[in-house]
Amino acid sequence: MSHTKCRLWPGIGLFACLAVLAGCGSEKGAVMSGKVTLDGLPLDDATITFVPQAGGQRQAAWTTTRGGHYAIAAKDGLGTGTFRVEIRALRPVGGASNPNEPTLMNAKEAVPSKYNSNSELLVEIKPGQNTADFDLKSR
Repeated sequence: MSHTKCRLWPGIGLFACLAVLAGCGSEKGAVMSGKVTLDGLPLDDATITFVPQAGGQRQAAWTTTRGGHYAIAAKDGLGTGTFRVEIRALRPVGGASNPNEPTLMNAKEAVPSKYNSNSELLVEIKPGQNTADFDLKSR
């Protein structure tokens, strides 16, 4: 019986070493938060997206604003490095766009394209807590 116990110990030791090594090499995730204003007013119900600018970075991460504030947790996949920021806020502009689909509404982008499709916004994200506020101008 003692012969069986001796064979288990090296396996348990190897498993413990691998578990410790896996934890030592892991990179701490990035957390991002801040506020977004448009012409000095909080931008509510907007989408803010962080798009990686270099190869090897993790995928883009996004969230919505509430009362002008946003937050992205580390679990949401935000990496580190330089990111282009895109901010979008669609607003209804009238009746239904298609009489056959009454739930589809005409909408207009409230944020100028220099902050979304042609974004000029860049942010450097580091491991741990990051904060970036964006004061957008409609003109």
